[in-house]
Amino acid sequence: MQYSIYRLAALLILLAGCNMNEGKADKKAPQKAGESDSPTIKMQPVEQQDTPEKGQYCHIVQVYSKDSATWIDADYVQFLMGDAGLAAAKKHGDAEIGIDKKGDTTWGLPDGYYILNENKKVRSLKLAGDVEFIGVEGVTPAPPANLTVKYLQSIVKDNLFILAFNTNGEVFRIKQQFIP
Repeated sequence: MQYSIYRLAALLILLAGCNMNEGKADKKAPQKAGESDSPTIKMQPVEQQDTPEKGQYCHIVQVYSKDSATWIDADYVQFLMGDAGLAAAKKHGDAEIGIDKKGDTTWGLPDGYYILNENKKVRSLKLAGDVEFIGVEGVTPAPPANLTVKYLQSIVKDNLFILAFNTNGEVFRIKQQFIP
């Protein structure tokens, strides 16, 4: 047992020594507004989805540079699935009507989701300098080495995206929503 205590003490001393440089030379300088630190692009395969993801769904209307920063104009929408999607589709006359084997009327959602846009307000949103873009493999055009305004402009038309915001209200992640 005494041997185990020595091993634990040695491990704690080692871990404390590893953290001694923390907060000194490796500390990053604060990022200036509009300065692109390291925007990234990731691609992910299409995944089955049973519920909407967290974040703000939107159509990106425009991508542009202003005041040494990248901005998007976004039209927020609701991406509804399940009972909420079916109820909204019925309300707007977009639900599919069918007949089951018993001859009863059934209601369904085309492709299992419903996009609702009751408010056409377009919001101007600043992208964080280290914004991350996540595209869908096989759907999104091949990305360049770095995320650029031109690349974003080329993919926003007729696509749906999910935005995530940092504490400054800037968009730090743009994820493409797969639409069958």
